[in-house]
Formats: sequence, structure tokens, C-alpha cells
Amino acid sequence: MELAALHDDATSSIAQLYGELTGYLDAAWGRGHQRWVFGEIQKFSDHRSGHCYLDLVDPTASGRDAPTLKAKCWRTTWSPIRTAVARAGLELDEGVVVRVRGYVDLYAPRGELGFIITALDIEALRVSVLGEHARRREELIRRLVAEGLFETNRALLLSAVPLRVGLVGSRETEGCSDFLGMLEASGFNFQVTMAHASVQGARAALDVARAVQSFGQRACDVICLVRGGGSQADLAAFDDERVARAIATSTVPVLTGIGHTGDVSVADLVANQSFRTPTACGEALGAMVRAWYAEHVALAARRVDEAAAAALDELDATVDQSRRHLVVVGRHQLVRAGQLRAAAAATVARRVPHALDRAGSTVATATRRLGPLAQRHTTTGIDGLASTRALLAAYDPARLLARGWSITTDESGNVVRSVAGLRPGHALATRLADGVARSSVTDVVPAAAEEAT
Repeated sequence: MELAALHDDATSSIAQLYGELTGYLDAAWGRGHQRWVFGEIQKFSDHRSGHCYLDLVDPTASGRDAPTLKAKCWRTTWSPIRTAVARAGLELDEGVVVRVRGYVDLYAPRGELGFIITALDIEALRVSVLGEHARRREELIRRLVAEGLFETNRALLLSAVPLRVGLVGSRETEGCSDFLGMLEASGFNFQVTMAHASVQGARAALDVARAVQSFGQRACDVICLVRGGGSQADLAAFDDERVARAIATSTVPVLTGIGHTGDVSVADLVANQSFRTPTACGEALGAMVRAWYAEHVALAARRVDEAAAAALDELDATVDQSRRHLVVVGRHQLVRAGQLRAAAAATVARRVPHALDRAGSTVATATRRLGPLAQRHTTTGIDGLASTRALLAAYDPARLLARGWSITTDESGNVVRSVAGLRPGHALATRLADGVARSSVTDVVPAAAEEAT
């Protein structure tokens, strides 16, 4: 049968059919009549050519018969859309519902009905991403709880002096600077080992998880995961399963200091301790070490100081008591010595004359026996002994005291010969013939001043 016989007014060729359909679609959904469409991303491809390809499925339908729309966004349009999505801290991924504007395109060679995207609703994407994010977050928490990983890291005992710190974060960010600034301000010698990781973007979750895991092979007391503030979309990496599992299974306690604007992240929930900001995390570490130092170093030093002061006070009291005892005993000893000396002097004064008399009698007897020559020498000797006896009697202290003289001594028992060394308040002892009189100096008047008056 010839083709001409099939082509009549009631029959259209495929080209005519597509032509008519294209006309209908252009009139209702063409480039000049663009509309908004929403759908869930089933497949997503950011092609190396610069174009973007999406398979959208109707989220209101379920099952295998859910209608699908193949959409594409040309390079010149996709580039600014991709930049806007990144600036908003969002990501396009499977399962996210998007709202896009565009027009219908019928590709006749393949018989495919497509949708050309010319715009994307960023705010709608934000709502969708956060909603999907919340759903995935809850599912992750349930899995971690079921596996017994939710409290694993929290059960680890944190060192009382966590000076060796493993830091996970992005270098040159305010979060890291604030954290390190608090450690430096504490005055303690923290030893920080840095593991750089992106904390935002597509690679952030993988980078953070690997950085946390790397400290399992290093000697550190604590791992600190810090990140400055941001939106929930910016902080999506800290709700990622890879990060959560890396923290939960870490053999080292993990502290988080993430600047939140909303709910806490899953990373915070599985960490040993969590803090609202990097600054608060660094301040808490400094407080831990300060508390240990106050209890084990400063308190012990204060106790040693107090004990030493008490011992010195006790020693001072003992020395003072001994000094007073020595003064009193010394004074008594000096008085006793003076008394003994006076008694000895009296004994000598009493016995010397008798001894001289006996010696003179002995010499006289011997002289008579020896004859005239011996008598002549003896007379001379007897006269010498008599002179010596008279001299000794003249200097006898007892005779001097009996004649009205006195001997005055100071506290040390030294004889006072001058007023030069005396001061008001000095104690004196004056020995007389019949005893000792004790007195205290009230005034000292030199001889020159006395004569002047």
C-alpha cells in the first residue's frame, strides 16, 4: 500500500501529530507561557557539560504509577541557580522537593516530553531541605539509639587535666580562633594538634568524620569539634550519619562547640559534652584544668604554707620562752656567782692572817735553830710577809663593803664602771656588806651635766 493512500484529511502523520501537540503545548506551556511545577527529585545529575538533569516524581502520588517528569536546565541558566543554592547553604539531592519554573518541550525524534527549567524557588527549597533533613535526623537518632551508640562516647571518662587537645575544625575561621584564644587566655600549657576539616558544603561530613577518626591513633586527652554559627542548612554536616558514628565510636571523649541557631545537632547529642559555641567549649576546658589545679596544687601549696607558718610560730614561741628562761636563769646564776665570790673573798680574808701567823711562827722557830745568819735573812722575809699581808688586807672586798662601799653590776653581771652604757629601764644589782639591792635605771646624768647643775 502506498503512503499516499494512507494520508487523508482524517489521518495525520507522526510529524503532523507532534506538530499539532507542539502547537497546543506552546499555546499553554510554551516559552511564552512558563509555569511553576513542584516535584521530588528522583535523580539528579550536575553534568560535566554544565547542564543539569533532573527526574522529578509527583510527591502527592505513590507507587510505581507515580507520574515522572524529565527536566533539564541549560548551562547558562543552571550556573547562576547553582551559585544561588550554594550561597543559601543548601544542596540539591535525591528526596528533596523542589519548586521550579519553566516550559514544556516536546522532543519529536525520541517522542519525549520534557521540562526546561528557567528558575528555582530558593525559599521553597530551604523549607524542603530542612523538612527532609529533620526526617533523616530523626531516623538517624532512632538507629543510633537502637544500636546502643547514643551514650557510648558520653560514658567515656574525661581526663581531669585534658591538656592534650585534638582540634577538628577549619583553619583560619573565627570558630577556631575563638576556641584557641580561650585556651591561651587560661594560662595553662595546652598542647593542641589540629586536624583540618571542611565544616560546610558537600565534603564537610566526610572531612569531619575522617578527622575525628584520625585522633584514635594519636595521643590526646580530648577531641574538640568546633564550628562557628550558621543556619541549619550550613550545619547539616553535623547531623550526618558518618559524623555521628565517628563520634559515637571514638575511644577518646569528644566535645563539640558548634554555634547553633536552632536545635542541637546529632553530633552534640552523641558527644561526651556539648557547648553552644567554640568560645564556650574552650572556656570549659580551661575551667576543668583550673579546678584541678586549685584542688591539687594551689590547695596543697596553701596547706604547706600554713603548716610552715604554724611551725615557725611555734618555733618562735619556743625560742622566746627559752630566751626568757635563759635571762632569768642567767640573772640568778650571776647573782649566785657574785654571792659565791663574796663568800670566797671573805673566806680568803679570814684565813690568810692565820696562815701568815702560822708561817711567821714556823719561820721564827726555824731561824732560832739555824743561828744568827738565818735569823738575819728570816727577819727580812718576815718583814716582807707582813707587808704583803697588810696589802692584801687593804684590797679585801669584804673590808671595802664593810667600810660602806658597794659593787653595782648590770643584767650580765658585769661591774658598772661608767654611765655611758646605761639607759632608762636597765636592771642593776648593787651588792652591799649585808646583801644585794636590785634597781632599775630611771635616768642617766653624766658627770659634766651634774657639775653644771
